[in-house]
Amino acid sequence: MKFGLFRAGMVFLFSFCLIMPGGSSGADRREQVEAYLLRVARIDWRIRRAALKDCPVSAMRPGFVLDARSAYRAGKEARLPDLPWVIGFTDMAAADGALLPGDEIREIERVPVSQLMQGPDGQVLPEHILAHIDRMMPQASYRLEVQRAGHVHLVDVPARALCPGLTIVKQGRRGDAFSDLRNVAITTGLLDGLASDDAVAFIIGHELAHTIFADSRKGPLSRRDKESRADLYGAHIAACAGYDPAKAIEALAVVRSMNVGGLSLTHRPYKVRQQAIAQYLSVLPDCQAAFTGRPGEK
Repeated sequence: MKFGLFRAGMVFLFSFCLIMPGGSSGADRREQVEAYLLRVARIDWRIRRAALKDCPVSAMRPGFVLDARSAYRAGKEARLPDLPWVIGFTDMAAADGALLPGDEIREIERVPVSQLMQGPDGQVLPEHILAHIDRMMPQASYRLEVQRAGHVHLVDVPARALCPGLTIVKQGRRGDAFSDLRNVAITTGLLDGLASDDAVAFIIGHELAHTIFADSRKGPLSRRDKESRADLYGAHIAACAGYDPAKAIEALAVVRSMNVGGLSLTHRPYKVRQQAIAQYLSVLPDCQAAFTGRPGEK
């Protein structure tokens, strides 16, 4: 079965190619896209760090966020030489000055980024770089060859342990988020509807639960029970990451307004879900112990 909080679906390293509507310039569109990418990447980093104790495996990842011409239609059509550039950081340890916004990445651990951006589907996109890093030999820091103002530099960027996988931004007006066994996707429409990062953290945590517990595989729990467990985990891990878990109630209200009548067969009624989360949060989550949810609440 295919699992998603708001729509059945699987994410296979969806492109960062967000073709923004309207008559704004290419530079304006890129700024909009990068704002989405930074917001999601920073929340995702904190959630995956907090969820580490629950993940069956871990990865050592440097805390930078990248963009590249290949992620945009114009860049693909121009077929220009493509070096991804740093647009920001998810971890303050990576923002210590060794690596700067605007730096173009040429190599990571002596592997050309042209190879690291190559995905299993044949697409060449910047998000594939993190997937490749997750599969590298874990290490405390990664050596990058970067190009800055026409000069080449070697920099060492620290890495931290976190749950592997990505949360990817997908262009779409519909309020949607979904996952497979490793990755999460969230639409720009849903991001626009969620006013707080706390609410976004719940959404990412919910979808991450589906990857941690391998909910797309057959098991003893029903689909609704798996969704109920993911609701509780989303609130739990948002709290452990330092977000306000009570905003899960707000997030579900937004989802309901954007997806009227679309989830009745796979999810319990919204009020029931909100009440279950509120009851779970009546006791402070134990962030040191492994998560033990209570699926199947009526």
